[in-house]
Parts: sequence; structure tokens; C-alpha cells
Amino acid sequence: MSNFISLFDVLENQGSLTPIKDEILTLKLNVKKEMDKGLTPDEMKLAKEEEKALLAAENILEKL
Repeated sequence: MSNFISLFDVLENQGSLTPIKDEILTLKLNVKKEMDKGLTPDEMKLAKEEEKALLAAENILEKL
């Protein structure tokens, strides 16, 4: 797992959003891998919620 980077820290320091986008991509890939392995119905429900949250994060970053 990587170090947490606050979006506010990045914006305050006028930094690049690339590390945050990379982290979201990594998280999405990890969720997909777990989904492909096969999950219980409850685990799949949680994985889909995680996937939705990551998609929302991507959409927010696109607007910045």
C-alpha cells in the first residue's frame, strides 16, 4: 500500500494530480483482481461499492 496523499495538500502546493490518479488506478486494479478471483455475495457487494467510490473519485479529479 502506498502513502496517503491528501488532495488538499496537492492543491495547496500546486502539485500534480498524477500521484492521486495513479493511486486510484492501483486501487481499481486491486478491486478488479479480487472480483475476478470470486467473492461471496456480501464481498461482491462491498467490492462493487468500492468500485463506485473509485469511479466517483476519478470523476472529481477530472473536474479539477
